[in-house]
Amino acid sequence: MRRATVVLSILSLVLIVLSALLFSRTRRDAVTLLATQRAADSTRTSYQQAVQEIAAIQDSLNAIAAGSDQAMEMTSLDAERRLSPTGGSEALARIAGLRTRIQSLEQRLQQSGIRIAGLDQMVRQLKTGLAEKEQVVARLGGQVDSLTTQVGDLSAGVAEAHTMIAAQSDTLAQFRRELGTIYYVIGSRQDLLRTGVVAARGGVLGMGKTLRPTGHVDPERLHVVDTDEQAVIPLGVAKARVLTAQPPQSYALELKDGQLQLRILDAKEFCKVRQLVIVTA
Repeated sequence: MRRATVVLSILSLVLIVLSALLFSRTRRDAVTLLATQRAADSTRTSYQQAVQEIAAIQDSLNAIAAGSDQAMEMTSLDAERRLSPTGGSEALARIAGLRTRIQSLEQRLQQSGIRIAGLDQMVRQLKTGLAEKEQVVARLGGQVDSLTTQVGDLSAGVAEAHTMIAAQSDTLAQFRRELGTIYYVIGSRQDLLRTGVVAARGGVLGMGKTLRPTGHVDPERLHVVDTDEQAVIPLGVAKARVLTAQPPQSYALELKDGQLQLRILDAKEFCKVRQLVIVTA
């Protein structure tokens, strides 16, 4: 009986020890499982954040790519109107910012100990895409510089052309005024003969001589008329006649308020003879 009691006590002690060991191991396993779950949650969170960061960087790269493609499709005139000298610098600044974000992402992944082939591949693709966009932006920057130079040369050429056109316009205007300008002198028979504007020629024994312009007129006696602006020359006398060779159909002598005026009917024909001599009665 005593021996059975001792055996029972030993068995009870063994069971207590085994129970304690099992409880301790179970508790340790629970703590390990909880830590593992927390690590898994942290890893999952870090993975999701990394994926979101990669997606954001990729969107920024796509935005740069869209802008670059649009710029490459523009004609020279479009580029002149729409590209600014600072556009390339802004794009390079954005690329520098993206490079910093990619480096920061790599560091965080290394520090967190996350080594997932898919993430590594996406990061490598980001770095490759970033390098390509940097080359595109640099190439576009060179094109913008070239276009800026061309626009400057074109502007200088346009300014020179405007200057030439203005000079030619002034020359043409002056030439037109000269073509449309006549110089006339009016006076009595005796006055015109005395000043040498006309000479009496022909006739017999001093009779029937005809007055003819000599072509020599004192410039101070000449009156100037721009036929483009003035079509009527008031004569201020009741009788007068034209001695020079203007075509008769190019003008008309009209009475107005008892005094004659010369109306130019065809300025182009009338101005073929630039000097006009009128003798009054």
